[in-house]
Amino acid sequence: MEAPVKTGKIRSPGRDIRLPSISEADAGDRLHICVGFSCNNNCVFCMEDNRKDRHNRLKAQTPEDVRKMLLASKTVNSIMFTSGEPTLHENLPKYASWARTMGFGTVGLITNGRMFSYREYARILLKNGLNHILVSIHGHNAKLHDSLTRTKGSFDQTFAGLKNLSGLKSEYNFMIHTATVLNKRNLGFLREFYSAMEPLNIDQHVFNVIMPQGRGSSHFRSLMPRYSETAGKFMEFVSSLPEEAARKVFLLDIPYCTTEGLPDHARGSVERYFHYEQDGSAEMARDAAEQAHSPVSDKELLQRGSLEGEKFSYSRVEKSYHDAIIREKRDECLRCKFNPFCKGVWRQYLDNFGWDEFKPVNG
Repeated sequence: MEAPVKTGKIRSPGRDIRLPSISEADAGDRLHICVGFSCNNNCVFCMEDNRKDRHNRLKAQTPEDVRKMLLASKTVNSIMFTSGEPTLHENLPKYASWARTMGFGTVGLITNGRMFSYREYARILLKNGLNHILVSIHGHNAKLHDSLTRTKGSFDQTFAGLKNLSGLKSEYNFMIHTATVLNKRNLGFLREFYSAMEPLNIDQHVFNVIMPQGRGSSHFRSLMPRYSETAGKFMEFVSSLPEEAARKVFLLDIPYCTTEGLPDHARGSVERYFHYEQDGSAEMARDAAEQAHSPVSDKELLQRGSLEGEKFSYSRVEKSYHDAIIREKRDECLRCKFNPFCKGVWRQYLDNFGWDEFKPVNG
């Protein structure tokens, strides 16, 4: 593994930071470290509905716990700091520095980007090893974005943060991706969004459909368009872009059978990742799986008591564990050429729209 550098500029990521293709849907592993115990946005589709519980759990997590998570994950190449808003955590620069010193190729962050409107804060994180920044932005202007974050002024700060990051690319070697949750309010403004982002030096634009967890579940009926509509709008969007620009946009978390008209390079897949949860929280997830009669394998996807923190034991939880709780396949899916890579359909989506859109793809 590449040794950490000692200079002010951070090294380039250990591999291209791109979304896996369809055939690589399970390729690679990544550790998500949840550190954001609070958030300065209030997104209507946020997956974390219980802010008090999140605050209490992550406030009790110590820096030593985070260091142990990093040390226990030396076999992976990629680290992403996430949950809530990680930039509000005072120790984030220290955590990024630890990850760089330990030799991780990608030291990343999932953020709303508002703190990067303070240019010197952005510089501090980049100096300490950050080399992949995924900024959540959900509209092409303040009216739309702020209505979805339910936070006045959030668009202006996020956009200013992206401008600062773009300007710092001449000094530091890092990647900027945007992440947008598609919904009924913003689906018709994809081209306008790209035009608003075009002056910035963004490497990729990632568009996700709503995940029915937390508020995404509570507001599902009012916000969730049908997959066929989402795929159709995205096809129009990609077709309107020059070829080079079209290779920078990706549609995620939507079954492949509904996006057959899209070029394969636009149908990326979220990498397999894992994170650590306090044992009690992981047990709650297991109980939810049992109540939903989900075929979840504890042995494969949930390793209880796999890490001892200062105050708590932590379980290693695979992303596939939570997917299995809230996704479903039917017998016809077994005939589809995408079956080995497809994660299934959200159960809540099926409750609202049924199976009509999902046809097995031959080949």
